[in-house]
Amino acid sequence: MKRVILGILLSAVFGAAQAAVLEIQNSSAISFSGYDGQPATITGAQSSGFWGSLFANSAGTFSATYLGNESGYTNNYTFGVGNTLFESNALGATIYESVGPGTVKFSFRDSMGKTFSNGQSQTKTLGFTILNGQTNKYGTFDYLLGFNDSYTGDADYDDFVVGVKFVVAPVPEPETYAMLLAGLGLIGFSARRRA
Repeated sequence: MKRVILGILLSAVFGAAQAAVLEIQNSSAISFSGYDGQPATITGAQSSGFWGSLFANSAGTFSATYLGNESGYTNNYTFGVGNTLFESNALGATIYESVGPGTVKFSFRDSMGKTFSNGQSQTKTLGFTILNGQTNKYGTFDYLLGFNDSYTGDADYDDFVVGVKFVVAPVPEPETYAMLLAGLGLIGFSARRRA
């Protein structure tokens, strides 16, 4: 009986976490063509996504995984302090950072000195599209981000591709503590009756 009660209590504690959500704010659907090169071998063909910004609804850990590039420029992706993915990284390289609730602060940069940050107004020649999440050989991602650098010859969103994921640690709700104390009391009462 004690084990059953303890199992129920532990399930309540660990199941009380809020669901971590990474939302697209100010979204606008777009379509494009020409997505090819190294990303297509990992992420498949892409032809539609969303302009907008990524917003975390709570504190948690944000990760970004390098999935490839197809560009004449040299691009990179940065978030947090000193967390940068470069084209010279191996595919699957991942960086992590704790973030608070709000717009996730990251940016893409090309070798022409042009930077585009999450939350800026998108343009066809400089920006990123938010693609549907997927599972591939480098992990499971909430979304893929496809950067289009400042080269004006195309708008195919494959110049630098990362997969992003957001995870929040379980935090028990106040009523979970009450259930835990009640359960521990029942275990103590049960143990005392047998003694």
